[in-house]
Amino acid sequence: MEQRLLPVNAVLDLALADGLNPAPLADAGWQVTGLEVPVVTSAGTVVCDVVLFNDATGHLLAVEAKSGANIEPDQARKLAVVDPQDLIVAGGITVPRPVPLRCEPLFVCLREHAGRITQGIGAAGLDPPVLLVDEREARLANPSSASPSLRAALGEPGVWAYPIASIIRFDHQSPDDAFNEPVRAELIAEMARGRSAVTVRALTEQVTWHFGVSGRRAQNQRVRKVTAAARRAADADPERLRFQSATGTTEARVLILRSPEEFDRRGRTQ
Repeated sequence: MEQRLLPVNAVLDLALADGLNPAPLADAGWQVTGLEVPVVTSAGTVVCDVVLFNDATGHLLAVEAKSGANIEPDQARKLAVVDPQDLIVAGGITVPRPVPLRCEPLFVCLREHAGRITQGIGAAGLDPPVLLVDEREARLANPSSASPSLRAALGEPGVWAYPIASIIRFDHQSPDDAFNEPVRAELIAEMARGRSAVTVRALTEQVTWHFGVSGRRAQNQRVRKVTAAARRAADADPERLRFQSATGTTEARVLILRSPEEFDRRGRTQ
């Protein structure tokens, strides 16, 4: 896992109950409903790295995951004034029952940068909860700044039972070659399924599980990265793959010319 992706993966690990580590956010009723969601506020547009929603209480968490040591005060102010209704609309979040909505900002950073991050937030005149993470534990730097429900979930330091899950292994900021192996692996899986073609968008959804809950801009960036990786895969294996660009009526796709069993049928179940 890239070190810069550790904070966002730590939040997801705390919020997804299907992993090996404890998931106190999931246990408290929060669900991951959005990634990289842009929302317009009274102070300007801010992108929420992770959006968590508790549909029983109407409590939203707008998460800013920081891997570096600096934070822009203006960015912190924008996150602090996110309107819950605007975030619901921006994230396409379903509210199944009438509940009062509220939004709480949560900053997540690497433990080693705690001093600089809290100083930057303080420079903005704010005192939101800050979650410190490293490869050993996750803990709130200032539990008194958190709401009672968030403090109840994360008030005690959470020691990882296992390494933080690599839920997001790469994103639009990752180097291009980070997409090569997962795209190639998915294309091989499509060959084994007997598919004759797969669209680049479908390929992107399969390679990145979180595609469906990402903001549109983030989706488009991932599609571009996967497109480039698919081109490289086809160029490297022209006997089995061919990249076909989008036209006015068709999406970009990868044609599967020959499956592995066409090269050697001995592995096929008779």
